[in-house]
Amino acid sequence: MQNGKEYPATHSMSTAWYMVDEDGNVGIMEFNENGPVPWLANQQFGAEDLVFRYHDYNNDTTLGIKLYDDQIDDLIEDPHSPEEEEYWCDCVIQIDLKQEKEFLKLAKRKDFVIELCVSQNRGLYLIEADASICFDNGDNPKKRSALDLMIENKIITKVYRIKDFWITDDWNNGEVVHTKNFSSAPYYLYHQPYWPEYLPKCLNTPKNPVKFDQLPPELQRVTLKIPVKFGENETFQIDRWHPCDTHDDDNCVFFEGSEYRLDWSEKAYIERHFITPNNFINYCSQKEKYECVECSSCCYTCSIDCYNHEPTVIVVKDLFDANISSLYTSNIIWHHHIGLPYLPKIPIQIPVETHDKSDSKYKTNISAAEIKERINRDLLKELFQKNYQWLEETILRFNPHVIILSDQIIDIIGSVFQIDHEQIEIGGLRFPLCLISKVEEKRSEIERLAQQAYRGKNIPYSIPMKEMEQIKKKLGILANQKIGHD
Repeated sequence: MQNGKEYPATHSMSTAWYMVDEDGNVGIMEFNENGPVPWLANQQFGAEDLVFRYHDYNNDTTLGIKLYDDQIDDLIEDPHSPEEEEYWCDCVIQIDLKQEKEFLKLAKRKDFVIELCVSQNRGLYLIEADASICFDNGDNPKKRSALDLMIENKIITKVYRIKDFWITDDWNNGEVVHTKNFSSAPYYLYHQPYWPEYLPKCLNTPKNPVKFDQLPPELQRVTLKIPVKFGENETFQIDRWHPCDTHDDDNCVFFEGSEYRLDWSEKAYIERHFITPNNFINYCSQKEKYECVECSSCCYTCSIDCYNHEPTVIVVKDLFDANISSLYTSNIIWHHHIGLPYLPKIPIQIPVETHDKSDSKYKTNISAAEIKERINRDLLKELFQKNYQWLEETILRFNPHVIILSDQIIDIIGSVFQIDHEQIEIGGLRFPLCLISKVEEKRSEIERLAQQAYRGKNIPYSIPMKEMEQIKKKLGILANQKIGHD
């Protein structure tokens, strides 16, 4: 365990996301650099980026939260006159409601940005202006900045500073110490320490908590559901309910296609990856040729996109340059899908000259460029025809409601599986099929299918230590030995 950071925490290393508890209370989880980070988390830079609104970078839209007066007052502080404000960046202003039309007219200028109307009744706006040109544009009103004119005409009556919700942690006398520089907020705020083997801690219990129904519908659909009550749980282990990326260690086992790692308490194994390319060795047609005992880096590994533990959409993509950008335009499709290459690894190894018999015969860490030099489309099709069982069994494992296929590989996939009338047959089952180029055209139908109930195999998030030991014993696996796909 590492007890000292290599460098101190900063905003740039923080990530935060929304979550909701059993009572409908909204919480914000912030972590300092290391995980666990849920695959489905819609991450922002820090808690302060989420308290008023969520910015959807995929669609370049801002989703505001319906906040009540007491909640707004719990997010802002230090009221002062416009003449006292220096930076004019990410602050909340209050305007003279009698001059609202003039304010909105001036706000259309390029040097002034309204990020969000916080409260129309109170005339509160979250704004960002260019302070560098506020007061240096001469006497011509047409050239002077919008902010300058607002101040001169007393349109802006007051400026508030947004509370800084920056949370830090440090290691002191054998324990994690959390530090915050705010007294209250209308959210339950949890902080995951830099050291991922320690659990997050609740650092704020709100008097007037933001509720789930205050979030816009688009945000409700992607907010993580946590099966606890925040007010009764100072801490919890989020990866017991949501698959996460986290700090890796060597204490892992492979079982029935998933990778499990010993959790912080050493009482259970938590699933870290439910699709791992390393189990490809059980299907690989080339393993005897290369004398493989387990999958290594000698073969090129293709990327697997995992965002949902119970996917209803599977995207089968090209091994190198799959263009799936159209999926980003739909949060519903994106957050219900997994992306699979048709081969998890390309079983081609590059020999190296060696005079030492103990050295490897093959080069490690093969690059995409080296593989492309040695492989052509016909060989890829041949390799898929010999090794298609990995894709088939993975798809049947999740039994999706729809399959999306990269246009450039339809001939390769079609050489094994029957494709007709916008359907594909895999393992005796037929699935609706859509090409990536047609996703936007069929978006509403795919979104409908994506939101259907999961119907694949139930994969446990955690396996208790005693149960894992029984599994090892049953399979004749030694303690600490990795378990393969059976």
